[in-house]
Amino acid sequence: MPRKLAASGVFNMMRNLGGAFGTAILATIVTKREQYQSNIIGSSVTLFMETVRDRVAHLTSYFTAHGSVDAAAAHHQALVALGKIIRRQSLILGFSDTFAVLAIVLVFAAALVILTKKGQASNIGASVLCARECKLFA
Repeated sequence: MPRKLAASGVFNMMRNLGGAFGTAILATIVTKREQYQSNIIGSSVTLFMETVRDRVAHLTSYFTAHGSVDAAAAHHQALVALGKIIRRQSLILGFSDTFAVLAIVLVFAAALVILTKKGQASNIGASVLCARECKLFA
């Protein structure tokens, strides 16, 4: 009986380690892809573009109308808000990329499961189940 308990403990430890490593890997992928997407989006958003200047002007007027003290502070708040919008969009794209990576890994794992050979069934599980049921009903 102690070998079964040790095997159960090792199995649970490996399952917890696998979950911890998987979570850490996915968090790293999200972070790296968010940084990448932020660089891509940030490099295409410049004050030389008319649409960006219009958006900053609209945000500046919004902050001026809603309690900003002066125009310079409202302009600064508008630039900060634009940076937050870029960060939020890059985070969404980072999660999207991570889900795509996870889908690829799951398809690969499903293909491996399909390619595995079917082994012979062992009677160990059935005998343990029968022993438990016999104790319950005896």
